[in-house]
Amino acid sequence: MEIQTVDKLNQAIRNGGIEEYIQREEAAKLGDMERIADTIEARGSLPKWIWLAGPSSSGKTTFTRRLAAELHRRNIPTHEISLDNYFLNRDQTPRNAKGEQDYEHIDALDLPLLKQHLEMLDAGAEIEMPHFQFLEGKREFRGDRVRLEPGEMALIEGIHGLNPRLTSFTNTADSLKIYVCARTTLKMDYDTRISSTNHRMMRRMLRDNTFRGNPVEKTFELWPAVRAGEEQWIFPFQPLADCEFNSALSYEISVLKPLVKPLIESLPQAHPGHEKARELLEFLGHFEPINKSLVPADSILQEFIGAPD
Repeated sequence: MEIQTVDKLNQAIRNGGIEEYIQREEAAKLGDMERIADTIEARGSLPKWIWLAGPSSSGKTTFTRRLAAELHRRNIPTHEISLDNYFLNRDQTPRNAKGEQDYEHIDALDLPLLKQHLEMLDAGAEIEMPHFQFLEGKREFRGDRVRLEPGEMALIEGIHGLNPRLTSFTNTADSLKIYVCARTTLKMDYDTRISSTNHRMMRRMLRDNTFRGNPVEKTFELWPAVRAGEEQWIFPFQPLADCEFNSALSYEISVLKPLVKPLIESLPQAHPGHEKARELLEFLGHFEPINKSLVPADSILQEFIGAPD
């Protein structure tokens, strides 16, 4: 896309050309997703298992739903399986060396139940899907039953979706792996890159506050553990992916700015994350804001900003 720097982005916002640009960038992302659907469809025999993984706030959930919709449009029926629903109850979560609950650890998932469910689906049996309630930190069953009929495929999404401890639960020949990232392509100037980590952190602040009821303090407290978990449990398995989708949009930080800035400013001065908060606010100061009403309803960005005003 022709907007490669913050200065060029700000010019488009000031000159009134940003709405058209947003539409074109969103169309380009749609094209990226459709090419992955082409890859799936072009295989000699359709895979039964699509494994999707990526770091926190990379847009895995929305990408999975959009891919499912595109495959359905091509008469390829799918079932979505979120690995988040296989979290153990919070009091069973493993603890790290500091004695803190380690939500990023692969053993925070109920791996025996997941393995049993995938084996049952492979055999044509019906399973009852679990649902994890983040506010209560407990898993429940709601009578949501799933069966894989011949010709249907499962889209299995979560941060550990490329880890061989999980992907070994399904036949490699019947599987395809996708890595979803949020690799920021916009630059401060032509020589200075923007941190994709900070970008994702701001996405997560909004999502956690809006959809999971977590105050911004919680995001700042959890973020170091999230980053450590990514280094241990996600990034090492990226090379195992067959396809990659980059969800980052070059215009989105300007959309995030008016939404996330008040959250960051609300962080107490005495909080350990205050220096990080000051760094983020200084960074956001370089961007002109964009009203979220300009974001298309089907944008992957809605996963983070989708709450009503």
